[in-house]
Amino acid sequence: MAVKEYDLDQPMDKLLGLAAKKFGEVEFQSVSVGDVSLEVLQIKHMQRYIDKLMDKTRSGKTVSLPLWAKIWQSGLVLGSSLSGFPLAEGSRVLEIGAGTAFNSLALARRGFAVTIVDKDPDALLFSRINALKNGLDRVTIRRSDFTDDLGERFDCVVACEMLYDESVFDALAGFLDRHVETGPEAEVFLTLDLKRAARNFFTASNENFKIMRSVSTYKDRTSGEEQEINLFRFKRKTA
Repeated sequence: MAVKEYDLDQPMDKLLGLAAKKFGEVEFQSVSVGDVSLEVLQIKHMQRYIDKLMDKTRSGKTVSLPLWAKIWQSGLVLGSSLSGFPLAEGSRVLEIGAGTAFNSLALARRGFAVTIVDKDPDALLFSRINALKNGLDRVTIRRSDFTDDLGERFDCVVACEMLYDESVFDALAGFLDRHVETGPEAEVFLTLDLKRAARNFFTASNENFKIMRSVSTYKDRTSGEEQEINLFRFKRKTA
């Protein structure tokens, strides 16, 4: 079955109507990334929507959970790191598997040209709404399953919680190599939950990139326990 795509050139009220039709009531929430504050669209009754999806699985239907719509703690860690990173003027940014895209939109607010890609049309719908809501026009939104070529390279590539599907690891490693600038200043920033290993992805990426890892600790608001997030930085290997 073909995946339904949206006409993202419609006015925001029309796009919001499409989001509400699919997910029920939606609302904007304020999210701060460094010293930048953005309005980010969220599914208001996420658990109610997930419960409806789970009912469908009992009848044998395959469903896809909208995990991209959640504001992950690892995304906030990524945003905090990027807020203090001195990107050169005129840098081009690519966010892979953007979901709600709040990190790339924060970089767009700083004046950088941003391209957002995701393979899920619903995620791209939310990304487009968020760009419009925040008045950001230097944003390009494209659908990609990470096997194609966008036809350009980027100075900075960012991604949050992309390494959950082992079937795309090889494609994602190749996608990075095709789209990161070849100079030594280009960088890739990835964050993921400490429990995700993704060994095959890092083995494949190590052929072209030097990989640096750090760990950020935060306190979970629900449990009060300290949790850890991996932050990876990639830079091109030089001959």
